[in-house]
Amino acid sequence: MTLPRYDITGEIGEGDATGAAVGRFCDENPGPLEVVINSFGGIASEGAAIFAALERHGRATAIVQGVAASAASLAMLGARQVLIADSALVMLHEPGAVAFGTSGDMRAMADTLEKMTGVYAAIYSRATGNPIPWVEGWMRDETWLTASEAVALHFADGILSAERAAPVVAAAFDYRKFKAAPPELVALALKNGWAAEPSKPLK
Repeated sequence: MTLPRYDITGEIGEGDATGAAVGRFCDENPGPLEVVINSFGGIASEGAAIFAALERHGRATAIVQGVAASAASLAMLGARQVLIADSALVMLHEPGAVAFGTSGDMRAMADTLEKMTGVYAAIYSRATGNPIPWVEGWMRDETWLTASEAVALHFADGILSAERAAPVVAAAFDYRKFKAAPPELVALALKNGWAAEPSKPLK
């Protein structure tokens, strides 16, 4: 039997990759369903909203193809089961933001980001069973997990069978913007023209 399928691709918070859109799909399909994820992340609060929608539904299987980074790794953990392709990657890090204003505005933004980090670390911890201090350390270091590492650390429940794991390229993004992206993702971004200035590394 083919289950209803929802694709989360590109940037979390844009297009169909929002908590509201995923929530509507879940409401329309109360039975078992699949959510296929290939996303570099996006707005952290939208990742949390997708997490909540999937958790509330309670019968979703998340399938990670390519990459589930940043907000996408938070979103996927709301599913009842997470399966990952053996070539896929999962990444978690601290939320970030761009701010403009006075020194007081900057301090307020830093306080907000620290609170968000604590909230999201608690979600990762509850979903995976890993202690919060471990999760906070992984987030601080920007940790990239292979499929086998994701399973070992309970971010995924299993690796997709060869028949189901379609050869999928990671979502298009300039992966140089992450501080610890795997070299193969940076090379992929340069090769495919996803990096605006290939010869100029980010500072």
